[in-house]
Amino acid sequence: MQAIRHKTLFLALFVFAAGFAGSAFAQRDCSGCTAIYDHCMAQPDADQGLCAREHNRCAEPINCPLMPEF
Repeated sequence: MQAIRHKTLFLALFVFAAGFAGSAFAQRDCSGCTAIYDHCMAQPDADQGLCAREHNRCAEPINCPLMPEF
């Protein structure tokens, strides 16, 4: 009976740790990609489609939301 409790506790801790690690991995920082877009759009001859494409090149590999390229 004691062995079952230890195994159950170990399993519960393992599941909790795996869930915590997964949620930490899922968090991403998209601010760098947004800064690329903002800097591009601040230019006098800015083209929204080209700026969105630059943002998307940054954002796609790190699973950030993409912008429409009109």
